[in-house]
Amino acid sequence: MGKAVSVVNPACYRHYPARPSGPDGGKRSSLALEWAMAYPGIETIRDLYEMSATAEPLPDELTCVSKPLHPEELDADGYLEANPDVTTAGLDPLEHFLTTGKAEGRTQAVNRTEIKTLREAKLAQLLFRIEPQGSRTHGQPIRFLSDDVIEEFAIPDLPPVSAHPYSPLIVELIRKNPDKLFLDVGAGLRATYYTNVVNTEIYPSVSTDVICVGEALPFADEQFDFVFCFATLEHTRRPWDVAREICRVLKTGGTAIIDYPFMQPVHGYPHHYFNATPAGNQSLFEPYCEIRSLEIGYHHHPMIGLQWVLTVFRNGLPAPDADRFGQLRVIDIVDRPVDALITESYCRNLHPHMQEVIASGSLLQAVKLPLSPVQASAASAVNLPLSPVQASAATKVASLTRENEFLRLQLQSMRTSTSWRVSAPLRFVARLLRRGGN
Repeated sequence: MGKAVSVVNPACYRHYPARPSGPDGGKRSSLALEWAMAYPGIETIRDLYEMSATAEPLPDELTCVSKPLHPEELDADGYLEANPDVTTAGLDPLEHFLTTGKAEGRTQAVNRTEIKTLREAKLAQLLFRIEPQGSRTHGQPIRFLSDDVIEEFAIPDLPPVSAHPYSPLIVELIRKNPDKLFLDVGAGLRATYYTNVVNTEIYPSVSTDVICVGEALPFADEQFDFVFCFATLEHTRRPWDVAREICRVLKTGGTAIIDYPFMQPVHGYPHHYFNATPAGNQSLFEPYCEIRSLEIGYHHHPMIGLQWVLTVFRNGLPAPDADRFGQLRVIDIVDRPVDALITESYCRNLHPHMQEVIASGSLLQAVKLPLSPVQASAASAVNLPLSPVQASAATKVASLTRENEFLRLQLQSMRTSTSWRVSAPLRFVARLLRRGGN
């Protein structure tokens, strides 16, 4: 579909030049060094484009996974690449497909060589503010997860993979803007690989370009025309930091499109922290952006959340209680007092794990620990916004401090003067008289 492009999209080149290199361009990134090793004599993206001008053109998008239905459709290497748990366990791909994979709807990677070529061209056009972690094989994603980050965010070796397609409107937006650069934060596994969409994730799925956390995006400022973040913020440990990072890498005048769940049960990929009301979603971005719209989409309908909660509730019950719960009418729930409902067996016997998944709240008790030197230093450096009363008091304190400093300087000047030294005996007599009066 669309126009064909060479290994390096010239439209992208015009808008996103390579990081400067050489004596006048500052330090070359490790990615630029990889290009130099892979293509001797190539110094810039323009050189690569000119070299590849006669190469066979590649499309703007490629399917990167397919679902085999029969053993003869299975590509063993592609199956292992799309299913790292099978690779890690050392299982035979055909045997796994026949016993488990087919029933689970497992996919396999396709067009692997072409996608690696597209990924290299895409990544070479990006500017990064930090260096990647470790070495990297040509065509693979760039990794920015340090051991400290992995520990802080409790990232497992094999996180569960989330795979959802774009909506038709998003696909249309991508296809109509081939000269624009898109960022997909927390992309999961995308079945289609686009040359103008940079996919980030915490694990190397088939479609992942950059491995990082949203709280610390590795990109330089203002690179992207559009930033997507779909059903991801609830899985981030600090969504307010992710929002700030999204707006940092977004160009001035660029557009952020954020899908943020609210009334949904816990679903960890690999963790689940914060859901948000529509107002909460807006509050994260309004410090940096003009909010153009805030909508409740088809896939945000309350019935979706309600059905999800009821399904989890039923699935967390023993069979007899699940049957009783399934026979309830809506009026049986909404018209009865909650205290009466909770005494029923289908409430008392709800599995504790399912209670956590759909709980209406939680109660925490905590004991404050002493701050470490690092925490104390960080806390003292934080400038929190003041309330109007605090701001008024702070203004008065600052004014009195300045006045006190002025009087101190006046007194110091007076004490160094000749008149102060001459009048010293008189001041001594005055002190004696005051003491005698007491």
